[in-house]
Amino acid sequence: MKSLLPLLCLLPVLAQAAEAPDAAAAARAAKIAAARAVMQQEEGIWDAAIEFPPAAPEQAPTRASGVQTNTFVTGGTWIKNDFAVDAKYGGHGTWGYDPRRDVYVGIWVDSNQDYIRQDEGHWDEATHTMTWTSELRQPEPHPPAKYRMTEEFRGDTRVLTMTAIGPKTGKEVPLGKITFTRRKPG
Repeated sequence: MKSLLPLLCLLPVLAQAAEAPDAAAAARAAKIAAARAVMQQEEGIWDAAIEFPPAAPEQAPTRASGVQTNTFVTGGTWIKNDFAVDAKYGGHGTWGYDPRRDVYVGIWVDSNQDYIRQDEGHWDEATHTMTWTSELRQPEPHPPAKYRMTEEFRGDTRVLTMTAIGPKTGKEVPLGKITFTRRKPG
């Protein structure tokens, strides 16, 4: 009996260790499900009203319109974004949730860039806001600027605000705002 006592003492520890992987898997699955719910807010076809700041104080903002189509791909864990503006601009991206890093990640290419932009996003549940950050290349010989996109979700409306942050000064420069309105089916 004396020789079984140490083993009996280990039973609660072994039982807890056996439950830990299940608890970790459940927590991971819950995070992935929550991330997918965030991504589902962007699914569908959206009409875009775009406004760029004026080039000079006495000028009016530049306005354009476009269409964004967001569809789930790859088993529903990634969303593909196709964006076209007045037949002059096209952009394509893919984004999803990286559970190991606990961040949203994305890539973007468009007709104005000669590189693949890599984005990192953070969701704020309290404000229903996704904040994306990345690096924005500048023409040579200028260093890259920081780039921030803040997207507020308001049901069938999303407002995306784009800002560049000067590499030397830290000055924030508004680049534009896009108001997306979800198209009604049919």
